[in-house]
Amino acid sequence: MVDQSMISQRLAVAIEAARRGGAYLLQADRNSAFTVHSKGENDFVTEADSACEAIIIETVKERFPDDGIFAEERGVEIGSATGRWIIDPIDGTVNFSRSIPGYTISIAWEIEPFEPLVGVVFNPRADELFWASKNGGSFLNGSPIAVSTVCDPARALIATVAPHRHHELYDHYSRQSRRLSLGTSDIRSYGSCALEMAYIAMGRLDAYYEMCLFYYDMAAGLLLVKEAGGMATAADERLPFSDERCDLVASNGLIHPQILHMVHQ
Repeated sequence: MVDQSMISQRLAVAIEAARRGGAYLLQADRNSAFTVHSKGENDFVTEADSACEAIIIETVKERFPDDGIFAEERGVEIGSATGRWIIDPIDGTVNFSRSIPGYTISIAWEIEPFEPLVGVVFNPRADELFWASKNGGSFLNGSPIAVSTVCDPARALIATVAPHRHHELYDHYSRQSRRLSLGTSDIRSYGSCALEMAYIAMGRLDAYYEMCLFYYDMAAGLLLVKEAGGMATAADERLPFSDERCDLVASNGLIHPQILHMVHQ
């Protein structure tokens, strides 16, 4: 049994860290004082990613110096305490580099792998702070949120993203995308997994599918969706989540089986 105080204390720190990181990103965004570097095919990083990550980790370590860390830029730091923080300092670096508002900070904390107990997603440009705690519900700027009640996939607004870093999967994805396009009302893509999952949690979107995510992209969003009444699962049970690859279907829960069917058909 997890001590509820452990969760509430870390939630407060995650919110503080997201706010601190967000303030830095807004200043960097206004000044455009950064350059963009390539980490791999269609995978980019700026100095702001590392600086924001350092702010978040410093905030966490001030209170919980022995906790483990899994962060996008710094990698894995094993801690002596139970549990780890999963940090994506800018989910949507391309959006940030082009001053497109849809970039987020994503922070989660968990004890068991892939079962987050705390999740925070912050969109600083919109000043929208989403958070969730295990069995505590999901919130946007302090107000409770819930997934949509759309139960007919034909009326669903969904997000899906091509595997832009894995061109060898394009043919497979194109078949999936066609089925999703024909089976739902319309499709969006916002350039940030964490943002798209937050939008499911508050009912702006009804479902989301993407392959080849890193776990730090979606850890906080997993809890947001589940605590808002939705579902978030591996797209294929034969390929469970790992730190390096997650193929994800998230939804309001009501259309989850149909979205999975479209992905697998």
